[in-house]
Amino acid sequence: MSSSAKQDSGRASFVKGTLLLSAGNLISRMLGLLYTFPFQAMVGIAGVTLYQAAYTYYAIMISISTAGIPVAVSKFIAKYNALGEYGTSQRLFRQGMKLMLATGVVAFLLLFFAAPWLSELMVRNSENNQQYIDSLTLVTRSVSFALLLIPAMSMVRGYFQGHQDMAPTAISQVVEQIVRILFLLSGTMLVLFVFADSNFIQPIANALGGTQSVETTELNGLKVIAVTIATFSAFIGAIGSFAVLIMYWKRRKDIHRQTENPAGTPVRSMKSLLLELLSYSIPIVMVGVSTPLYQLIDQLTMVNTLLSTGATVSEATSAYGFLTGNAHKIVLIPVSVAASVSMATIPLVTRSFTTGDMQKVRNQVNHIFQVSFFVTIPAVIGLVALAEPLFGTLFPGDREGWVYLLHYAPSAFFLAYYSVAAAILQGINRQYFTIFATSMGLLTKLALNVPLVYWLGGIGAGYATIAGYIVAIILMVWMIQRTLHFPYKQLLRRTILMFLMGGAMFAAVFLSLLVTMNDEASWGNDIFATIVGVTIGVLVYGYLGWRSHLAGKLLGKRFEYRRKM
Repeated sequence: MSSSAKQDSGRASFVKGTLLLSAGNLISRMLGLLYTFPFQAMVGIAGVTLYQAAYTYYAIMISISTAGIPVAVSKFIAKYNALGEYGTSQRLFRQGMKLMLATGVVAFLLLFFAAPWLSELMVRNSENNQQYIDSLTLVTRSVSFALLLIPAMSMVRGYFQGHQDMAPTAISQVVEQIVRILFLLSGTMLVLFVFADSNFIQPIANALGGTQSVETTELNGLKVIAVTIATFSAFIGAIGSFAVLIMYWKRRKDIHRQTENPAGTPVRSMKSLLLELLSYSIPIVMVGVSTPLYQLIDQLTMVNTLLSTGATVSEATSAYGFLTGNAHKIVLIPVSVAASVSMATIPLVTRSFTTGDMQKVRNQVNHIFQVSFFVTIPAVIGLVALAEPLFGTLFPGDREGWVYLLHYAPSAFFLAYYSVAAAILQGINRQYFTIFATSMGLLTKLALNVPLVYWLGGIGAGYATIAGYIVAIILMVWMIQRTLHFPYKQLLRRTILMFLMGGAMFAAVFLSLLVTMNDEASWGNDIFATIVGVTIGVLVYGYLGWRSHLAGKLLGKRFEYRRKM
């Protein structure tokens, strides 16, 4: 096979894996956004904020306890399979599963028993906050049960990804989300509308603040119970995901048969293998934990800073909810595509880097960045253009929160850029620099958060997040350039072209809003304006991408523009 044919085959494999993971991530993110609308309609922004606050602690524990396992395992297996050491991969997987089961138990115990202390940190600058602390403690303990399953589940996903089999990860993600959402919404409805007056629910609700909203927090006992059940849905979803992975495990017997090392292979101690896995995974922890750490900084400083300026607990926590519970979830939809690119990237880049084919590595890195930007740039511009009607469509009862989406939307581009750059550093064995770059970004966020919140209010926290990611990206790009001598000229030219196409799209969408938006806002008008704006945006950007030949070059021949003869 010629080198060009091999390159085309590798690119096809990358695109297929990326599309599978992108589809799974995108569907999962979309479902995660869509359920928020009915859930917020039932429990209010105060309930969503309580839910989000507990999930921030949970996300940090997940990132630490899984230790970047899916990506690290996929890199490990790809490396040793490329060397023909299939037995080494299998040994590490078996021992890693034991380690993940143990870390899951430890993480669960830590979060469960630390919940009261963590809850008190969020509203320490306010008096009469005991109800909020008690409520957040209960909700945090409820979500902690999922930690018993998630680490081991991540190990299995990484095993499949290392064998270039992305379907189990993608399908299990979607099933996990569907099961979780069905349990969450049905449980919330049953508590609030079916069993609210039952002898079982009433005493618990009274102990948590009664059935009337408390003025300082806009929460009541029934809403707290509903949110507690909602967070427990993470455990139920994990069970559904595990069931899918077990099904795939039984079906894909072919990858389990490769268990022997070739003759003459050095015997590798399990200690050295686990240390190698940890050397891969620790930097990935920093990437995985970065987003919840950014949110934790908001949770601990944004709320208390707003409280110190005279805001009530309800006002301060609502601002936090609009930013992290609403705007951030919308922003994560385009970012999920970049995350999928990152997950599919590492085994491919690792294989090329391990074999010393540096030109192939440079070509792969160039292609990876461009595919990620091609999808993320128009999505970010579209979010900015449609912030008001889109937010009004999804959260009609809290429409005033659209300004948080408007100011926070640009973070999607930087978060996507950060995710892809971190994955590339992992693939070229510069993973430890990720720790330094991520730390510098977090320190920037920490330094800017309080002054920007004082100056701009709640939206200042969003700008501090953007500044933090920019600092991390600059450092990561410098290291990629230093290691690969990467030629950025083509990437820069095409990125500029993407922004120009996005600018044309923005103009078309903005003109559509002038026609479709009424002076008096209504849910129906927001829905209509959003649908028209999205349709026009997709058509304009899609046509320009196709007509400029960019779509064909990045996504394959089926997207190529051909002149009619």
